[in-house]
Order: sequence, then C-alpha cells, then structure tokens
Amino acid sequence: MEKRGRFLARNHRLAIFPEKNRRGQIYLVSAIILAVIMMSVIVVSNYSKKDEYLDLNSLRDELRIESGKILDYGINNQLSQLAMNQLLQDFSQKYIDTESRDKNLYFVFGTQSNITLKGYQNTAHTVSLDSTEVNSSSGAFLGTISPSGNSATLNIDENSYIFTLKNGENFFFVISRETGGKEYVVTG
Repeated sequence: MEKRGRFLARNHRLAIFPEKNRRGQIYLVSAIILAVIMMSVIVVSNYSKKDEYLDLNSLRDELRIESGKILDYGINNQLSQLAMNQLLQDFSQKYIDTESRDKNLYFVFGTQSNITLKGYQNTAHTVSLDSTEVNSSSGAFLGTISPSGNSATLNIDENSYIFTLKNGENFFFVISRETGGKEYVVTG
C-alpha cells in the first residue's frame, strides 16, 4: 500500500489550473491582480479624504461643553461682571492660540448690558456687532458694545448671526474655515 501511495504522489501532478487553457488562465490571474490593485488605490484615496465639517463639528461640541463649564465656574464663584469678562476673554484667547492657524474664530460673550466680541481672522473680513464695526483686518481683535435689545447681531461681511441674549452671562461663537473655495461655518 505504501508503494501505491508513492506512485500516486510521484505521478499525479497537483495543478491549480488544468494545462488545457493556460492562456485564459493568465488573463484571469492578471485581471484579478489588476482588480486588487485598483481596489486598494480606491480604498486608500477614500480613506485619505478628510471631511472639513468633522473637525469643525468636534470643535463646536468641545466649545459648548467647555464654555458651559467656564460659565458655571464663574457663576458658582460669584465673580463680578469684570472678573467674568476677563475669565471669558482668557478662555477665548486659549482657543485663538490653539485653533487660529486655519480658522476664523469669533466669540461673543457678556450680559444684556455689555457684550464683548473677541476673535481672530486669518483673512480680512468686515466684522460688526449690532451695526458697530469692530474689525476689518486680519489678526486678533477685541470690541465691546452695549446692546439695545435682547439680541446681538454679529455681521461678518454679508453673513449675519443673531444671538438671543438671556438674563445673566451669555457665550456664543462662530467658527469658519475656508478650504478649496468653500467656506464651512459652525455656530454655538
């Protein structure tokens, strides 16, 4: 029985493809290899595309949480309006220092009687708060107004953002990024 097993192993050719259609097999194998290469290129290019909103949305969510904590801190420690304003200016400056490299950042905060606008622009835009021009050049800026009603309107060029002012402290923001001829904006 052992001889027979050796005979089969020696004389029986184990082939993945029968020898009759070698030319067709070569085309089939090359088509499979080409398809795998094309699929890997597609997967890599899809993976490398970054959604611009993804970065801005995560920053918006972070700012909502952090600004709420900062406001709670100031209110719980009964900070004066001047101290609260300085706390929010410092908080805004932290984000300007870390996030301004490719974004325009606008922070609106204060009470119904005194609103501060602090921000940074990579590119020059005309910025006004309740029709009072605050800045029209690139870089950091700071301005204050006394609103006439229970809302504040931030104008950045032709775009208007209306914020309803509540009793007590308020904190709002507008963040924009210009990429590939498109402008992405988030507010909070």
